[in-house]
Amino acid sequence: MARGHGRILTSIWEDTDFIALEEKEQRLYLFLISQPNLNHAGLLDLTLRRWARKARGLTVAELEKRIGRLEETHFVVVDDDTEELLIRSFVRNDGVWRMPKVMGAMVSGALEISSRKLQQALLDEMDRIPLDELNADPTKLRNGTEGPSIRQQVADHISTLKKAFGTPTPDPSEGGNGTPSGTPSVTPSDTPSQPPTEGGPKPSTRGRARTSHARTPAPAPAPTPAPTPAPNPVVVEEGEETSGSSGPSATPPDGDAPIDLDGFKLTDSMRRWALDTFGPGLDIDYETAQFVDHFRAQAVRRPNWPAEWQKWIRRSAKYASERSNRPSLRAVSGTGSRADTHTADDYTNSSVEDLFAS
Repeated sequence: MARGHGRILTSIWEDTDFIALEEKEQRLYLFLISQPNLNHAGLLDLTLRRWARKARGLTVAELEKRIGRLEETHFVVVDDDTEELLIRSFVRNDGVWRMPKVMGAMVSGALEISSRKLQQALLDEMDRIPLDELNADPTKLRNGTEGPSIRQQVADHISTLKKAFGTPTPDPSEGGNGTPSGTPSVTPSDTPSQPPTEGGPKPSTRGRARTSHARTPAPAPAPTPAPTPAPNPVVVEEGEETSGSSGPSATPPDGDAPIDLDGFKLTDSMRRWALDTFGPGLDIDYETAQFVDHFRAQAVRRPNWPAEWQKWIRRSAKYASERSNRPSLRAVSGTGSRADTHTADDYTNSSVEDLFAS
């Protein structure tokens, strides 16, 4: 469900770092805070073309410049490769960390992050949450017993997030724009004093909208069909073999889907990451088959297939957990037959594929 409002602390107008921004950069920060699709982790998809339509005369190039300034001053963290933006101090400044249930929603939202750079930035924020300010007394449950304190519940959510993000991404080439900056200061905008990491960010790609990379249909075949070209070789990490049970990654008959041309394979390190993070309850081969079939049907290219696969696995685990906690449902019918009884899973056929189709 989309948010109905954004929370702005009045203390922001006493923050010297925020006041040092130009008016148009301040406006952009307030614009980002008030987006309806901003989740509890402070994550937004980088949709510059859509945002540029929200003010007369605003262009993608100007938005890119302003976001770059907010990134330089560490109000946001951006990854051009995964097209994601994180409002860095959102969890603390929005008060998410004070409410255990909302912190649970924050963890679910954080698991949607593909960028290792944004993951690390959020982990750094978790280390700055003042847990000692939370109530340490046991909570009173409805059945008269005592449960874990608010402090313990929040700490458990942070531990869950650290466990999920603790293993580096299976693709060693991923990393967005570079290594995130060090731990900032304690001011509301939390601007660190150290200079940017040597080498600087990669050239920006944020001015480009998401476009389909589906190949142009080939002309009608000649009467004598040409031999089918061999699929591109698969590049694997040194010393690592692709998983022997990765049947879904075989090249399809037409052989021209971007995911196959790019040589996506389920590697042993990717399988270990999924098992270490989510345990044996998730069928990795099935989810990988669904992932490959989805992107073959969509005929789109992603800049980092292992990172996209990680996002798919996280969402699959999330929705599998939510479905397992739903109560059984009974359809309203006058027949009273056994066929009228359904479970919640019967009404959840869209699956995680539908999320990627949007």
